[in-house]
Amino acid sequence: MLRRAIFFFQLIALSAAVCAQHPGSTRNVLWYRQPAPIWNEALPVGNGRLGAMVFGGANGGANNGDRQASRENAALMDGSKTSGADEHLQLNESTLWQGSRANRLNPAAGAAFPEIRKLLLDSKGLDGAKIAEAEKIAAKDMIAIPAKMPGYSTLGDLYLRVARKAEVTDYRRQLDLNSGVARVTYEMSGVHYTREIFASVPDQVIVLRLSADRKGAISFTASMDRPEDFAVHARGGNTLVLREGPEHKGAIDFAGELLVLPQGGMMRSTGPEIEVSGADSVTLLMAAATNFRGGPFHGGEPEEECEKTLAQARTFSFSDLLKRQETVYKPVFDRMALQLGPLRDAHADLPTDERLKRVSAGEEDLGLQQLYFQFARYLLISSSSPDGLPANLQGIWAAGVENPWGSKWTINVNTEMNYWLAEPAGLGETSLSLVNLIDMVRTPVSGTGEKVAHEYYGARGFVIHHNTDVWGDAEPIDGYPWGMWPMGGAWLSMQAWEHYAFSLDNEYLRKRAWPILHDTSLFFLDYLVDDGAGHLVTGPSISPENRYRLPDGTDHSLAMGPTMDIELLRALFTRTLEAGHILGEDDAFLKKVEEARSKLPPFKIGKYGQLQEWQRDYDEPEPGHRHISHLWALYPGTQISLERTPKLAAAARISLERRLSHGGGQTGWSRAWVINYWDRLHNAEQAYESMQVMFRQSTFPNLMDTHPPGLFQIDGNLGAANGMLESLVQSRWTPTVTEIELMPATPKEWVEGAVRGLHVRGDATLDMSWQAGKIVSLVLHAKRDGTFRLIPPAGMTIAAVETRGGKSVGLRNGEMRVKQGISYNVRPQ
Repeated sequence: MLRRAIFFFQLIALSAAVCAQHPGSTRNVLWYRQPAPIWNEALPVGNGRLGAMVFGGANGGANNGDRQASRENAALMDGSKTSGADEHLQLNESTLWQGSRANRLNPAAGAAFPEIRKLLLDSKGLDGAKIAEAEKIAAKDMIAIPAKMPGYSTLGDLYLRVARKAEVTDYRRQLDLNSGVARVTYEMSGVHYTREIFASVPDQVIVLRLSADRKGAISFTASMDRPEDFAVHARGGNTLVLREGPEHKGAIDFAGELLVLPQGGMMRSTGPEIEVSGADSVTLLMAAATNFRGGPFHGGEPEEECEKTLAQARTFSFSDLLKRQETVYKPVFDRMALQLGPLRDAHADLPTDERLKRVSAGEEDLGLQQLYFQFARYLLISSSSPDGLPANLQGIWAAGVENPWGSKWTINVNTEMNYWLAEPAGLGETSLSLVNLIDMVRTPVSGTGEKVAHEYYGARGFVIHHNTDVWGDAEPIDGYPWGMWPMGGAWLSMQAWEHYAFSLDNEYLRKRAWPILHDTSLFFLDYLVDDGAGHLVTGPSISPENRYRLPDGTDHSLAMGPTMDIELLRALFTRTLEAGHILGEDDAFLKKVEEARSKLPPFKIGKYGQLQEWQRDYDEPEPGHRHISHLWALYPGTQISLERTPKLAAAARISLERRLSHGGGQTGWSRAWVINYWDRLHNAEQAYESMQVMFRQSTFPNLMDTHPPGLFQIDGNLGAANGMLESLVQSRWTPTVTEIELMPATPKEWVEGAVRGLHVRGDATLDMSWQAGKIVSLVLHAKRDGTFRLIPPAGMTIAAVETRGGKSVGLRNGEMRVKQGISYNVRPQ
């Protein structure tokens, strides 16, 4: 009874700890004392389809701050050209892309493929002349025509400008993650002004509310533009319409409509602008649509779609719009809470940008780390919806008609990294957007995955190379050193599997994941080739974006059977077999998959003790390369672990150390992957140091991740946040038991803390608190029957497990049977 009483009070302590993450908490608020002069400091809002970067002010000159160009923006950085009384929103709609549906396949690829493969096999990985010839043919005959893939584009920009300005004081700009509302407050001429902005899921509009504590104090001019290809007109005296320009042909049509609803005062349209004067308050509703048709999208005339959306949204008051949005958003965001350090955040009274500067100078700030984690969850919620498209390289926020790397889905790591966080952070439904994309690419009416498999490789099933777009393009692009990687479908299939591993939803497995696993595996059954030594290998392929050096001093990209390819295939075939057995699928097909898996080449350890990146132990022209792809089996894969494969884990560690010692991990996404690698190697010190590197060199003042040379990419945010969870809990699903490893790489700096609602594979959640590296309380909430093996941190054991009703649960070899709907108090010692 005494033990139970002690445990009860520990649970109370856990509840008190996570109350720091209560919706009313200021811990989940980014805030600043000045408006954002440039895009990289603006605050994002989004509903999965619509996105906006909220500047909290607007620039007075020709440079509106949208361009991510440090030299051009230098004159803006002191803030003197930015008025906090004005407002600027840069806008996006997820289906607004360049280009159109077209046949971009290279007609020579079908004949070139066997020739290239033969040259590589005959070269034995050593004949530089044959490899160079294979690369020459690949450059000419395998790459898409044109080589560049269409990219994602901005919808445009919205400005609210005040004619009569005075000194702005008591300025505050913030983003409240608890509600998803961006808010600006300030004083001007004795009046207190407030602007509130959020993106509504139920009403599919971006909502802006302007209010003041004095009647008749709100006056502004609303205008819209776009970097190019646009026209603006006013309609009905209260609506601005942004459309494509007169020269717009052969591309997606779009519309953005702003409906202005003032209370009090006067309103009039003047050409392409709307003027409001003397209003008490104003609600502005921003709708957007395109005529894109594909996957879950059915097109339609954009302006008509906007009008229908606005007609419905305007029937609700601002407070009702906000309540409707909170009803959808808050249950998702509130599923999980994380507290690092003491309950009282010692630096909560400092603006977020100042806190980041302190950390960059070497200070500790656990509250900022906690905020960064929840901001990542917010970004994923805001840029993904179950019935829409997944987050691209920039999530859903991109300011240009053309954007860095096309703002596409780059699937040799970036897109997958976007969704590592989804399941453990309680955002599993966002993963469905990624499954939607896979289905778009592999389905002939919306993508070219099957066509490329057949016409390039003479294979069944589907294939995707290292990028795809809204058109579902699957062919290799850019050039052979980047594009000749046929493993995109295999990796995406693993992400589709992960949703099952966390949910154990057999209906999802049968209807959504199994067709993907089956068709990807079918492609590789046809595609793999014997390497002459009895092993089945891929090729022509690359180790993503990296090169190797031959003894003759020449550098090359194309190879047969790069290590990452083999790791992906071993995982793909394993998950296909497991899914097939669960569902009772065709035994003959499964036997072929099992036979192919048995013929994959084994791991190899090289001359430095490192895990080899290729089948031969090559030197590297870039030993500090940003990609560390051959450690995929360590993370996110599970083929390498300290417990089961200690020699391979040691080799992986050497590979990681060599990369970093030569300057690797210098991009945000690369360093984020490094954090997860160190977590799997149980090296808390190195994982934490890499997290600090993220803050020092890869984080903008708005906490968004930066990629050299100063460009936003969302993957670093989401990958690093996942690494924070991996340091606390790691889970591995097998058909017989789910392993839960507790605090495997928790840094000493996290001397105390708590987590609530952390999801694990096997369809369960954990609540845990700890102090001084020791677990104080742990509760497992089972959502279905199953078996779990609990692995406590070093120096601790599981003393007992009890149901909430006090019934003891037996442990056998650390394994416990759980029942659906039951919560289990786990007592470590």
